[in-house]
Amino acid sequence: MTGLPLASGPVPVAVLLLGALALAWLAGTVVRRSPRSAALTALAALVLTGLLHLLAEHLLFWWNASFPRWLYAYAFAGIWAVLLVLPLFRAASGRVARAAAAPAAAVVLLAVMSGANYAYGQYPTVDSLLDPPRPDAEELPRRAPPTAPGPPTTDATWQPPADMPARGRVFEAPIGESGSGYRSDSAWIWLPPAYLADPPAVDLPVLVLLHGQPGGPSDWFVSGRISEALDEFAARHRGLAPVVVAPDLSGGGARRWPLCLDSDVGSAATYLAVDLPRWVRENLASGLGGPRQWAVAGYSYGGTCALQLAAGFPQAYPTFIDVAGAAGPMVPSGRRQELLEEYFNGDAAALARQEPLELLRSRDLAGSAGIVVIGAGDGFYAPAGRRVYDAARAAGAHMQLQELPGGHSWQVWRAGVVDNLDWLGGRLGLTTP
Repeated sequence: MTGLPLASGPVPVAVLLLGALALAWLAGTVVRRSPRSAALTALAALVLTGLLHLLAEHLLFWWNASFPRWLYAYAFAGIWAVLLVLPLFRAASGRVARAAAAPAAAVVLLAVMSGANYAYGQYPTVDSLLDPPRPDAEELPRRAPPTAPGPPTTDATWQPPADMPARGRVFEAPIGESGSGYRSDSAWIWLPPAYLADPPAVDLPVLVLLHGQPGGPSDWFVSGRISEALDEFAARHRGLAPVVVAPDLSGGGARRWPLCLDSDVGSAATYLAVDLPRWVRENLASGLGGPRQWAVAGYSYGGTCALQLAAGFPQAYPTFIDVAGAAGPMVPSGRRQELLEEYFNGDAAALARQEPLELLRSRDLAGSAGIVVIGAGDGFYAPAGRRVYDAARAAGAHMQLQELPGGHSWQVWRAGVVDNLDWLGGRLGLTTP
């Protein structure tokens, strides 16, 4: 039961139908008793829906135009259902109608939430909602780098011990800065079975996974179900898989996120490109063989960050996957002048030195490779992805452009990384193509 899909299959369809029936009953009952009340509540719901759009996309910037427009129809339905309860309760003569009014509105609200979840896939199953993945309670098993590093483990050299764990494990640990001054909440770290084996695989490659905004490191494990995909990958490769690090990109929950930039707000770019790799090498003894063993991937805000790191620090991340990212850093309002003032004190040249498309015009990325993933229904971010692909290819990087069915949602975000794990394994030297 806990594996029951919430973002696909019959459940969201059934919930939507129940919600539609509940709204029809509410509206029909009010119309029969007070047509004027039905019209006034519908008008009020329409006004409030318009206000929601104004606040969300133009004043408070909760989300942007990537939000599916049809979800505003769901919002209207939910608001109207709530507003219909009062006139129905006042006008209804029977106890049954009065008693059923609030539960019917609750069913409509449940359908609205189910519809939003269907659009984004935030909670793919019942257990992801009620019992989401959590980090292991044990302390992260650290490993100091050897004094004389040998060759990294690959599928050609690895002989797994008989008692190797069948699955990887997730841990939570703070990744401190080592010079950037960047403030960060704890990262989520997935260690593959081969790392946990005794004797362990040595010097595994590293995949840095970047989350969206709003969001946090846990999103890759709850909504993205990345552990499941990594376990499946490891099962096909005798326990081998990259060490996966999902850092916090919020600046420790700061009001203004640092946008993966080195700016007046914080030195997030240096933290991700210098501090984090250093910490991983010193504490997990992984990625010791140089840049070839390092990759970065992210979705939406995290996809933009992955692009920024690949363009700004190719010596750290010559392999990247940008899933539905923008063409460069931007504040929620999308206003460039606001970005300049808040992050660079109005210094346009300072921003230009870190904008990925500007960097790609002047850099030779012949040693880099990347995949840009766009959603076929993502009218807001897909054009940016095509520009990024063209710019990175012109800079010499070995690029792929992949268009997947879906919009700006986990349907695309998860597949953009999971479907390319085999490519990553070969690119990072872990598996034989």
